[in-house]
Amino acid sequence: MIYLEYKPKAPLAGWVKALWYVRTPGIVSTLQRVLPNGDTQIVINLAHAHCHGVLRSGERFLQAPSLLVGLQHGYQTIDLADTEEMVGVVFAPGGQRRFFAEPATELCGEETDLESLLGKDAATLRERLMDVSDPELKFAVLESFLCGRLGAAPLHPAVRSMLLEIRRHATACSLADASKATGLTDRRVRDLFREEIGVSPKSFLRILRFQRAVQQLHQGTELPWAELALECGYYDQSHFANEFYEFSGISPTAYSRVERPWANHLVL
Repeated sequence: MIYLEYKPKAPLAGWVKALWYVRTPGIVSTLQRVLPNGDTQIVINLAHAHCHGVLRSGERFLQAPSLLVGLQHGYQTIDLADTEEMVGVVFAPGGQRRFFAEPATELCGEETDLESLLGKDAATLRERLMDVSDPELKFAVLESFLCGRLGAAPLHPAVRSMLLEIRRHATACSLADASKATGLTDRRVRDLFREEIGVSPKSFLRILRFQRAVQQLHQGTELPWAELALECGYYDQSHFANEFYEFSGISPTAYSRVERPWANHLVL
């Protein structure tokens, strides 16, 4: 497998976390569970005329080759057959609003055909990406395309403030205090946050806490569950176990034992 990442510079920096490229010649259909991490991203299949969708029931279906994958509330199942050759764009929280007019709430939890958002530009972008073979040139095509679509829709100051506090104090963040500091009502802050990020501040905080636990477990941190729970911002071990299962569909113990090529990818 070849996997490469590129971090764009200004004017995309701050709105786009990374561009990525993956190529796995000869890959066969293999399922993986992908855990929620708070990201919204574009995925474009360069090897096939469609992406492979998998429902939680195990039912499979075909999707468009280019998708906008909104912030997810729970785990997804993917087919690694798509990684024969694929590129993607990972947006910073709220970063997609600089490129798409749709409210984040409409994209959250969905895998939207990019053509329904970009029209013919989606197919043109895919064709241009397929016309060049070098991954660095593909990154250049993506970067040029994104720069051409960069709009003037910055995050609301209250949303920026909430994001900053949640990131700084994910394990001990008082959302009430952070919301009060914006000078707006709690309801107004929640509405703005959902419109621009896709979920409420509380839901986003839960995802970041879950991710902190995932990273600790993936790195093999040797702590009793009760201590790990407190370090990651949970009230107690029971709270930690329930939240972990809700987001991943498995227990922390099962996660620590399952084969995983990356922290958020579990082999099924």
